[in-house]
Amino acid sequence: MNWGKGIFIFYSLFVVAILSVVYFSFTQEVNLVAEDYYKQEIAYEDQIIRIQNADKLANKPTIILKNNFIELAFPKEITPKGSILLFRPSDSSKDRRIPIALGVNGTQQIDFSTQQQGKWIAKLLWSDGSKEYYQEIDLYKN
Repeated sequence: MNWGKGIFIFYSLFVVAILSVVYFSFTQEVNLVAEDYYKQEIAYEDQIIRIQNADKLANKPTIILKNNFIELAFPKEITPKGSILLFRPSDSSKDRRIPIALGVNGTQQIDFSTQQQGKWIAKLLWSDGSKEYYQEIDLYKN
């Protein structure tokens, strides 16, 4: 085999490899954190105020993962209106938004048995009528 054939084979394999990587890259699904990311970024100052309001609370709501249920508990002095977003960082199609509907004891149980294992973020957004609040809690399902 001469030098010309060797160089031709080397460059041909290189081009095939590059084209394979490009094809593979284009066939991968890309999940954005949020579809309306730019709109959310513009309104982030309001989000900072909500987070600060939640940080100032003496008694904060709690979110605990117990077996296959999430238990959301609010202090008795808070009557919230809002929702909880169960956010899956690795797959946005698994996200679930659930309205807050507390029972007589100030808690709410959310079935979590059908959700995938791994990291979840509970994003709690609520209002007490005068102020809005926001809190995030990491959950890990085994």
